[in-house]
Amino acid sequence: MLSRVVKYGGFGARGAGALRGSSRAVQKRNLSLLKKLRVALPKVTNLLSLSKKEDIKAVTLSKKQDSKGNPLTLAAVAAAPIVTGPPAQVLSVLGPAFYMYLQYSGLSTCQKIKKDGTTGDFSPAQFVSLYTNGAVWVIYGALAQDMTVLIPNSTAVLAGLYYTSVFASYHKESMMKWYVGSAAILAGTGYAATLPNAIDIVGISGCTMAVILLSSPLAVMGKVIKDKSTAALPFGASLAGFLNATSWTAYGSLVAMDPYIYAPNGLGMCACAVQLGLFAVYGFPKATPAAAEAAPVEADAAESEAKPEEEKVEESKSK
Repeated sequence: MLSRVVKYGGFGARGAGALRGSSRAVQKRNLSLLKKLRVALPKVTNLLSLSKKEDIKAVTLSKKQDSKGNPLTLAAVAAAPIVTGPPAQVLSVLGPAFYMYLQYSGLSTCQKIKKDGTTGDFSPAQFVSLYTNGAVWVIYGALAQDMTVLIPNSTAVLAGLYYTSVFASYHKESMMKWYVGSAAILAGTGYAATLPNAIDIVGISGCTMAVILLSSPLAVMGKVIKDKSTAALPFGASLAGFLNATSWTAYGSLVAMDPYIYAPNGLGMCACAVQLGLFAVYGFPKATPAAAEAAPVEADAAESEAKPEEEKVEESKSK
C-alpha cells in the first residue's frame, strides 16, 4: 500500500481513484480465482472420496482373503508359539543333521545291493524320491530364503542321484517309469516357481514329496506282513526317517512357523513309526535257510577243488 501511495503522489483525488481502480482489478482477479476453485474443488473432493473408497475396498478384500486363507497357515499363527534363543538354534541344527543321517542310511542298502549283485526285494521309491524331494525343497528354500531348508536338500539331490544310479545298475526291470514321474514333478515345480503364488504351490508339492519320501519304505509293507519278515525293510532308513521327521516337525512348528514344513513331516513321522512298529512285531531279519544251506555247499565245493591239487602234489613227490 505504501508503494502505491508514493507512486500516485499521496492520498489525493487522483491517487484515491487509482487505488480504487487497482482494488477493483484485484477483486475481479479474486472472483475469477474463486470461480475456478469452485469448479476444481468438487473434482478434488471426488478424487479424495474415490481414493478413500478404494482404500476401504482394498482393506475389506484383504480381510476376506485372510479369513479364507490356508487353514494350515491360520492354525500355525493361532497355535504355535515362536521359540527363540538356544532351543531354536538346537532345532535349526537337529533337522539338517538328522536329514543328513537319513541320506547316509541309503549307503548301507547300496552296499548290500552291490554285495548281493541284485536289488532283491528293495524298492527304487526311496532313492528316486530322495533326489526328487530334495530338488523340490531346494526350490522352496530359495523362494523362502531359508538356508536351513536349502543346504541339506542340496546334498539330498546328490545322494539320491548316486543311490538311484547304483540301484538301476543292478535292477533287472526298467526304471523309465520312475524317471518320467520324477521329471514330471520337477518340471511342474520349476514352472510353479515362476508364478505369483509360487511359494504356496511349491510348498504343497514339497509336502507331497516329503510324505512320499518318508513313507517309501512302506512300499514293501505288504511283503513284510505276508512273509512275517522285515528282510525287505531297511531298519537304518526307517530309524533315520523317524528322527528326521520328528526334528523337522519341531522346527517347522516352533521356529519357522511354516505349515509346509511341519505338516508333511508330521505325517512322515507317523509313517516311520509304523515302519519301526513292524520291526517291533516281526523283529530283525535273520539269515534265510537258503543262505544257511549255501554255506556248507560252498565249503564242500572248496574241498573238492582242493583235493585234486593235493593229489597232484602227492604224485609229484612219488615221482
